[in-house]
Order: sequence, then C-alpha cells, then structure tokens
Amino acid sequence: MDQNKSIPEERYQLEIFVKAKNLKDMDTFSKSDPFCRLLHTIQGEKEKCEGDTEFLKNNLNPCWEKSFVIDYIFELNQKLVFQVWDKNQSAGSDDLLMGEIQTTVADIVGAKDMKCEFELKGKKGQTVGTLIVNIDKQPEDNQFLQLTWIGKELMNTDGFFGKSDPFLKFFKKVGDDWLPVHKTEMIKDNLNPEWKSFQISFRRLSGGKLEQKFKVECWDVHEKGTNNQYMGHFETSIHELINDNKSEFNLEYQANKSGGKIILKEKKVIKRPTFMDFLRDGEQINLIIGVDYTAQNGNPNFPDSLHAFKTQNGNPYETAIRACAQVLLNYDYDKKVAMYGFGAVPHLPNYNVNETEQCFPLTGDFQKPEVYGLEGLINLYKQTLPNLQFSGPGCLGEILNYSKQIAEFNAKKKIYTVLLILTCGQIHDLHQSTEIISQCANVPMSVILVGVGDFDFKKLEILDQDQKQLQKEVLTRNVVQFVPFASFSHSLPILQRELLAELPHQLTDYKSLLGLVPSK
Repeated sequence: MDQNKSIPEERYQLEIFVKAKNLKDMDTFSKSDPFCRLLHTIQGEKEKCEGDTEFLKNNLNPCWEKSFVIDYIFELNQKLVFQVWDKNQSAGSDDLLMGEIQTTVADIVGAKDMKCEFELKGKKGQTVGTLIVNIDKQPEDNQFLQLTWIGKELMNTDGFFGKSDPFLKFFKKVGDDWLPVHKTEMIKDNLNPEWKSFQISFRRLSGGKLEQKFKVECWDVHEKGTNNQYMGHFETSIHELINDNKSEFNLEYQANKSGGKIILKEKKVIKRPTFMDFLRDGEQINLIIGVDYTAQNGNPNFPDSLHAFKTQNGNPYETAIRACAQVLLNYDYDKKVAMYGFGAVPHLPNYNVNETEQCFPLTGDFQKPEVYGLEGLINLYKQTLPNLQFSGPGCLGEILNYSKQIAEFNAKKKIYTVLLILTCGQIHDLHQSTEIISQCANVPMSVILVGVGDFDFKKLEILDQDQKQLQKEVLTRNVVQFVPFASFSHSLPILQRELLAELPHQLTDYKSLLGLVPSK
C-alpha cells in the first residue's frame, strides 16, 4: 500500500433521533400513520434526502425507532429540514405532508443536551404538532458486544387463548432522554423465548461509557404492531455485563409485580478491524467503471449533450470520469481499470454489433478490457465515443451481474471490487438491479452510482436507500452509494469525501460478515 496516499478517516458522525407529539390528525375515520423524512443541505451543495423513518400506524405521538446518520462538518453550515408525512397505504394514493421544520446542525448541537423541540408548521403556517430532535455526536468505534438474550417465565398478556409474542427494545441514555438503539425480532406464543444473537457497538449502546446505564424493555406484539403491551423493563451497563458478570434481570412491571426474567445467555466482546487495518494487511481495490450511453444523454454532435464531442474543458461525462477516477485510482492496486458501456449499439473496430448492449468493453475485447491510469481512461473514452450509437433503454442488471462475477472470482485474493457507474439515471430495470444488489451483499463488492447531469435521480436514490423496502429479505450489509456529481464537482476534496463516505464501512462490514480479520 502507498503510505503517502490519503486514508478515508473514520470521522465524526451525528446520529439523529426524532419523535413527535400532539400531531394533527389528517385521517377521517382513523388516526394518521406518520413517518419522518430528513432533507440535508451542506453549504455550497444541493439538497440531499437522507431517507425516511418507519411509519407508525394510528399514532399521533410517534417515537420513531429508525434514526438518521450524517457526517458532522464543523466548518460548513448544514441545513436540516424535517418533514412529517401521513402514510397513505391505499394503492395509487400519495402520502400527505403534515408539516415541516427547518433548522441547522449547529442549532441542535449547540442546544442543551443537543436536544431541541420545534413547532411543526403546515402548508398554511399553522401549528400541526411538535417535533423533538435529539443528536448524539460520537466518533466511530470498533468495540462491539455480541449478546444472546433469553426470557424466563414471562408475563402472559394474551389471556386464556394464547401466549405473549415478546420482543426486546434497547435504549441509550442521552441527557434526560432514552433513545431507541436496537430491537430484537418477535417470537410468537412463547413465554420462555430465546432471541437471535446480535452485535451492537459500545458507542451505540452507551456512548462508549462502560458505567453508563442502558435500558431494556420487553413488549408483547398486539394487532400487527399497534397497541403493543408493555411487559416490564430493567437497566444495566456494559460494566455490569462484562466485569461483574451479571446475567439475570427482573422485569420491573408494576410495584410488587414482575413481568418475568430476562437472562443473558451468551456475551462476547468483539474488536472489529478498521478499513485502515485491512489496507495495511494488503487488501487491494479493483476499480471497474460503467458509462451510460443511452439516448437520454443527448446527441454528442450538439453542445448541450452530456457526451458532447466538442467542448472546451471536457463534457460532463469526461469531467466526471476524470474527477471520480482520480480519487478512486489511489486505492486501485495496479492502476489498471476496465471500462464498460451500456445502453448503446457499439461499432468498435473489433466489436461491431447491430443491437443495443448493456455491458460491452470499450476496448472491444472482453479478455483485455483494461487500460492503465487516468489518462488511459480518458483517452479510451474519447477515442470510442464516435463509434457508439446512442440507444436505450438503460439497464444496470448486466454490468452489475458481470462485476459481481469478477468480485466472486477474486474473493479469496484480498481483492475488493468497486463498481463505479456514471449515468443520467434513466434506469429501466430497477427491480432486477435491486435483486442483483441484494446478492452483491455477500461478495467483496461495493457499487458507487454517480448521477451525471441535472436529471431526476429518484431511481438511483431508491437503490442507495435502505433496500429493505424493496427486498423480501433483509440485506446483510449495504453495498450501494449514490453521489450526484453536479453537487460536489466544484471541490475535489468534497467529492473525495462523498465518494469514500461509505466504502470503508462497506468493506469492513463484508469482512465482519465472514469473520475475517487482518493477518498482521
């Protein structure tokens, strides 16, 4: 590894917790089903949606369990817009905006206990409820607890006709508030359950403080997740679990009444290696580039095309290839990069076909698809551009699957594949792409989607967000990141930060999934 190159820092991040109270009911025959959306704007950049919380059915005082995580950039102003929406579960119906507030990261970080309450304002400026925002600012840590919990003789809240369906919720103490940080699965009809083992970081559970108490609540699932029945709680600390070996806890339900016992069956302290640890151990990055040549990019004979032949400082794709490759080539072990096109009919000297292809090597040779270095990539792009007939549709499935096969081939060689796709975002195989991405979670691979131009990148954002909403199975790890190039092209350091924002964690998550550690 080049000792002089920049290593992505495991930097400070903010975890943002939200809850609301006294929301105005937007439904006629029931209560609203609210969820919260966060829009984030860093000074000098375009607004970015950080995602949505889960929606809570029939709830005007929601405490959402899903939190938001953003980078903390002290020197730049960071605007936050929190929107509360009413989920419309009818087919073809739109969600309804209930209200929103605007603030900044600095306002909340500078508040007492990093907690603020805001009046939610509707479209006409009327108050529609209160939003409560807590922020927890901690550096990433690599110490984790692996815990396995069981219940013993739990309270039965289902009467004579059934048994409780219990699950556990874990809360971290921040200031005067208990913030949700983990929830186990529900186990049906079982008063002596054993929940699946899980890992949680010291930081997330107690801010990294061994003596700091955290709280565990036990609940019984009722009516598809609404009106869950409280079964009791207890408080403990990492120190009690690890140093004092405390393992049995009584669920405090009411005065002189217990909800049963929760027992820590197994515990283990795990130190996860960092991205830097793996690079020092010889892990190498294999960069692959995919370029969108669909007709939506415009005719390259015209100056407004994203692939325009004649431009003074390079067209948008050339600019994006140069800037993104300049960052990622630092981590490519041999500086040889394969570049593929999709969405065009290639008429290359040694690869001439008459149909639209969704994965073809710009060299024209699948056996020799690589060129050397940044200038090799730029020259290949320019030389082949006149020999491509822009067509469509634009599909990512083939290039995703092909890159996945390469990553699988290199899995035992300490080589991690990064697929960089540059596209205008008009993707026509979203479902297939999502399915392949779910498979990529189990191979040494990450996908960076770079949006070129000023199109609607909604489909790319969907791929970037939590794919749990699109998948039947929960992904074992996240592998996708979306970067709108125009938002960051003015500053190479900011672009570098965005391109490398998730890659370190994606690589270490893959290693953790397989139980791999550096040999050094």
